[in-house]
Amino acid sequence: MNKNNIQECDIVQDLLPLYYDDACTKASRAMVENHLLTCEKCKKTYEELKNSTVDSVIKKESAGVLERHAKKERNAAYKAGLVIAILLLIPIVITFIVSMSSGGGLGVFSVVTASMLLVAALTVVPLMSNQKRIVKSILLGVVALLLILFFVDRMNGGGEFILWSIPTVFGLSVVFFPFVIRNITLPPILSDKKALITMAWDTLWLFLTIFEVCNHTGNIEGMKSGYTVALILMTGVWLIFLVVRYLPVNAWMKAGIITAICSIWAVFTNDVYAYFAEHKRQLTILSADFSNWSNQICLNANIYALILISGGILSVILIMCGILKMKRNKKQDGHM
Repeated sequence: MNKNNIQECDIVQDLLPLYYDDACTKASRAMVENHLLTCEKCKKTYEELKNSTVDSVIKKESAGVLERHAKKERNAAYKAGLVIAILLLIPIVITFIVSMSSGGGLGVFSVVTASMLLVAALTVVPLMSNQKRIVKSILLGVVALLLILFFVDRMNGGGEFILWSIPTVFGLSVVFFPFVIRNITLPPILSDKKALITMAWDTLWLFLTIFEVCNHTGNIEGMKSGYTVALILMTGVWLIFLVVRYLPVNAWMKAGIITAICSIWAVFTNDVYAYFAEHKRQLTILSADFSNWSNQICLNANIYALILISGGILSVILIMCGILKMKRNKKQDGHM
């Protein structure tokens, strides 16, 4: 290959991207096409350009850069988590040595170890985990907290661990259980029932909490009252949940039904409680008298009546809006 051919190859190599994008002049295009007929090297370069465009190359390079950056960040986070874990071991080792040398037993050492485990759940686990960090942190944190309660209970003579742990699990479940169940994989038959499982879980722990607190103190009457209040409360909550989650109507109709449920629940809750807990048959709303606001019974009844009337009107309006929207959607579907 002579010098002129080499110079022509250099020119064609520069023109190939413009030729590929049809962005060069007619003269340049003709030059490139004539050169490709006789130069295998440039023809091969052009074929490679067709198989791997500039955009795909840039995309591939960008993905590689991002992957290398992510790997670097993961390594840095892992090292930071490892350093924190080593630092958390220091108070554990010191406490163990002091406890053994003083003959004071392992009670304090156990509490410190569980406390450091709780700190690790909040710091080390998120740094060193690659998947499901929230779930792992929450589960390990709950275990560590229960261990703290257990060891503290042992140090105080025992007997209070269940009383402390059940309300603790209930309180933590209300906040964190939705995050946990959302990020775990369930069998196919349960995969679309995570909200239902969450409601059932929280309800179970609510009743367990009432049982343990009242049973621990021997307050059986308090347990009955607690169960009655919880049953009335959770009935309303479950009705609202079932409407929102499973009722096959539009959002307007759901809002109307929920408004009606809340109004009825607010008005008749005390009467239902009085019937089951105190065996009293009463309907406070029947004492409504808008000309009398000085008597406590009439005051409550008047407020209940206003809630029921306003809630009923609002619920009817919302349901009617939902019905109109449903009819309008059916019309639109019919014209398609």
